[in-house]
Amino acid sequence: MNAAHTDLVRSILLAVSPLGLCWSNDTPGLAYTRDGKPFKSGLTGSSDILACIKGRFVGIECKTGKGQLSTPQRRFRDAVIRSHGVFIEARSVEQVMACLKSEGLA
Repeated sequence: MNAAHTDLVRSILLAVSPLGLCWSNDTPGLAYTRDGKPFKSGLTGSSDILACIKGRFVGIECKTGKGQLSTPQRRFRDAVIRSHGVFIEARSVEQVMACLKSEGLA
């Protein structure tokens, strides 16, 4: 992640947090077992921010510059939409809040 991306994720988290449960989803994660063996966790392609607002799942994928969704991210988006969740490809806090408002979540 670059600084602009990190700043966007943090700004969106601050704006969305009062609306429900939300968290930064750092994937893939790397952790170690008690005996020191590394293992990866997380779902490849899942959004930068995951949330539950008014009982609905929300995935927010933050993009800066000319960033585009990868193939795994498009698959995750499609799964969220098929499950009646909300997926936002976010380039600004204002865009996220407008999308959430249009869904009756803000």
